[in-house]
Amino acid sequence: KKSVKIILVAVCCVFLAVFLVSGFKVYSILHEYKVAENMYSDLNDKFVTTPTLRDEGPVKDGETKPEEEKKPNSPINVDFDLLLQQWPDVKGWLYSEGTVINYPIAQDPNDTDNEKYLYNFLDGTYNGSGTLFIDYRCAGDFSGETTIIYGHHMNDGSMLASICKYAEQDYYNEHPVMYLNTPGQNYRLDIFSAYITDADGSTYTFSFNDRASYESYLDSVTRWSYVDTGVEVTADDKIVIFSTCTYEYENARFVLLAKLVPLEPDADAVSAQHFLPSRLFLTENK
Repeated sequence: KKSVKIILVAVCCVFLAVFLVSGFKVYSILHEYKVAENMYSDLNDKFVTTPTLRDEGPVKDGETKPEEEKKPNSPINVDFDLLLQQWPDVKGWLYSEGTVINYPIAQDPNDTDNEKYLYNFLDGTYNGSGTLFIDYRCAGDFSGETTIIYGHHMNDGSMLASICKYAEQDYYNEHPVMYLNTPGQNYRLDIFSAYITDADGSTYTFSFNDRASYESYLDSVTRWSYVDTGVEVTADDKIVIFSTCTYEYENARFVLLAKLVPLEPDADAVSAQHFLPSRLFLTENK
């Protein structure tokens, strides 16, 4: 009986230890999510605003204002002058209306391992969410044929987790575009392809020998799309490729491809109010 009692006590101790370790890990993960949420919310509050259009008075009888004239070209304004004073590695700001995507994008061209922002905020603080970042082999001003941006697939749906939803036609129909603001130019991102590929697949091509090879590349990545977008892409276009982990097989990646459409400055955006970021928390894999 004494030996049985000792065994039972030992088993209980093991279960208790497992419970405590598991609880600590869960707490640590949830705490990191909260820290990341607060960090990016704070960045939005400080540097991102939404334009307010000038009221030009009543419309004369028989006249109507075209709907496109009532809206700013980009849904957000970013104070890059102030932002770059603190974080000079920032190359742009990504925004997708109605989703959690509302983040700065960074690049350190000397980070030849693509690790600087993998698990770190802009200020160098460690966090599992990391920072969206451009591959060091790409032009940081989005002037190359392809610009590849990496981001984590977080369990709470943050960072680039939600791009995997573009595997469904209905989701694409609801979110056909995103927006990219940069210090020199704002863009609309017209999404034209979404699919799963290998981490070392041909999607991750950084340069092309000639126009024909780029045209061939665009034809391939368009045909591989899971959704029908109807967006035409030619060798005259620059594209952005968003990449995040997915778990259908080992080293699988979900990629979302969009062409850069330059936006004209919005003359009507003469004042601004604080932009409050969307917050969606979904159950995904990471």
